[in-house]
Amino acid sequence: MKAARVDSALSPRDKKTIFGMIFLHGMNDMHSTALPTIIPMLAQSISLTLSQAGMLNAVFGLTNIFGQPVTGYIADRLKRPWFAVWGPLISICGAALLPLAPSYGAAFIFVGMMSLGTSLFHPQGTGRCGSSAGMNLAFYLSLFSASGGVGSSLGPLYIVFMISMLGKSCFPLVIIPFAAAVCFYVWRHAGFEVEPKAASERGSFIANLRLLASKILPIVSITSVRDGVYQSLRIFLPSLFIARGGSIEAGGAALFAVTFAASLAGIAGGRLADRIGDEKVLLGTLAVSPLFLITGIHSGGTVCFILLLIGFVFLQASTPVSTAMAQRRCPESRSMASSLAQGVSWGIANLSVTPVGILADHIGLQTAMNAVAFMPWTVALWYCAAKLLRGRRG
Repeated sequence: MKAARVDSALSPRDKKTIFGMIFLHGMNDMHSTALPTIIPMLAQSISLTLSQAGMLNAVFGLTNIFGQPVTGYIADRLKRPWFAVWGPLISICGAALLPLAPSYGAAFIFVGMMSLGTSLFHPQGTGRCGSSAGMNLAFYLSLFSASGGVGSSLGPLYIVFMISMLGKSCFPLVIIPFAAAVCFYVWRHAGFEVEPKAASERGSFIANLRLLASKILPIVSITSVRDGVYQSLRIFLPSLFIARGGSIEAGGAALFAVTFAASLAGIAGGRLADRIGDEKVLLGTLAVSPLFLITGIHSGGTVCFILLLIGFVFLQASTPVSTAMAQRRCPESRSMASSLAQGVSWGIANLSVTPVGILADHIGLQTAMNAVAFMPWTVALWYCAAKLLRGRRG
């Protein structure tokens, strides 16, 4: 999975685009992850049930799977970054209005706005960042990825703080105008035009999807498994700590720490990939992470936390690397390629948490987490076997 790398220095315009997309990513994800924090508020105000909350969360997974490829396809054909700049504003409006939802139907609409804005932003934001990154593609995509991860980890704390300070009614009156001003600034200073494909080269959505799938399907398969492992372990990590006698606060602190560390791990992975190669970093981190995850699950106390933290770091270090691999194989369709390697895999990961929870109910939480932590080895072995088979045929 090698492709030619473009060696070019970044222009001032490229830097503005990259860092504009990085900032918008953090701002978008800080608000799009607000649902778990707002659910208790809705449980009090509109008597939201757990099953209804699960349906709201499923909106994100389904929108990522089906929405991001479509928005990525359209984004590759736009001169201006309409989706990347204004998508976050839609997401933020939904998050700011969600605590005020007067009914479940209204809550569904606001969550739909959050997921729609996120699906609009991510393909084109990742694509524009990649097209401006030059030879350090994996590194700048790692900064882009890290900003979203840090925003996601800080989002629950930020939402609680802002609503406690301003109140539910004043929160949208403050944050929506601020977000609109930020988006307008980025639009003016970093929203440059790019020349899309000629009409004769565009093809249909299905034709583009088939072409991209033929090039990056192995990458999408790997990222789907990796993100599913990350989502499942992250969701059930607090429950594991509580089951072993820890407090809810300790479980929440552990979740924040591993999420924050995993978000920053991609920067090291991206920098390393630009030096030694994407594939080596991807397979190397997948091979190492289960060692720490499995031993951490079987440990206790501080040792458990440290080992799991290291395992999460190795697991997520390849996140920007896999996106860079997809963009390098499909440089003319960066937004749509990113939507498959990043958005679709994340949507599948969201949906995979439910069967893992059912499995944990039947065989126990620790056993289920063991099975999940083992998965990176299986996908790494499959990838190596498939590559070896292709080499023999070639």
